[in-house]
Amino acid sequence: QVAERPGTAYNPLFIYGGVGLGKTHLIQAIGNFILERNHEAKIRYVHAEKYVSDVVSAYQHKSFDKFKKYYHSLDVLLVDDVQFFGGKNRTQEEFFYAFNSLIEASKQVIITCDCYPKEISGLEERLVSRFGWGLTVAIEPPELEMRVAILIKKAALEKISLEENIAFFIAKHIRSNVRELEGALKRVLAYSRFTGQDLSLELVKEALKDLLAVQNRQISIENIQKTVADYYKIKVAEMYSKKRTRTIARPRQIAMAIAKELTQLSLPDIGEAFGGRDHTTVLHAHRKINELRASDPLITRDYNALIHILRG
Repeated sequence: QVAERPGTAYNPLFIYGGVGLGKTHLIQAIGNFILERNHEAKIRYVHAEKYVSDVVSAYQHKSFDKFKKYYHSLDVLLVDDVQFFGGKNRTQEEFFYAFNSLIEASKQVIITCDCYPKEISGLEERLVSRFGWGLTVAIEPPELEMRVAILIKKAALEKISLEENIAFFIAKHIRSNVRELEGALKRVLAYSRFTGQDLSLELVKEALKDLLAVQNRQISIENIQKTVADYYKIKVAEMYSKKRTRTIARPRQIAMAIAKELTQLSLPDIGEAFGGRDHTTVLHAHRKINELRASDPLITRDYNALIHILRG
């Protein structure tokens, strides 16, 4: 609807989710679709860091009038990774004016981010509020069946018929995002070509043995969040949210505790990955889950099951 009726359907459109899930691909596809239907449309895709550079350049050359004239005259503005605006006050001020100008003129604004608007560190409240004016949607990591379908489709593009048992094996071990999934498939296909061997489960295990070994030692935090969310049947986005209900808070604490056990990340880094939480929150979660494991057999069962899943 946004692509077909830019500026009128949902404005702004705010898309958030983890890395490698296709946010950039999606907003560029929207921009291309709009341009195909209207060749005269002024569309600009810009990464947030490039927008910051444009602001700095306008500062250096005292050309803010030119800067404003350009950005305020667009028909569609696509801003990628807006979390990079955090803490950059002049950039936020300029974007605030550009945003208001475009929205008031019924021009489409589409924004991507790695977290929910209210979770963006160092972002002014007036921008957070405006980001919620339209439609906010989360892109979740693909489910197992979807990952299998993606692998089979990607292999078919290479004119390779990928058996389902092989696709399922790869998909079960690569959970965090499509980018890593595609990388694993390319590695398997390359190994098959280099060795002259047909695709088999044994070949896949051999081709990915280093990757699987690293996963066992250093499991990604995105993988932990996705696995825990799947296990408790909640959205991955809840891992970053401020909700404190038991059904959300307990899985989040378990994910933090597992992240402390299975990754090499520091407490502040883990806290940052869970919506910018303080390191003391992570430490509390770790201690709390350890206490519960000593007294609650259900928590012990869940925790051990999750560790087993994550270690393959």
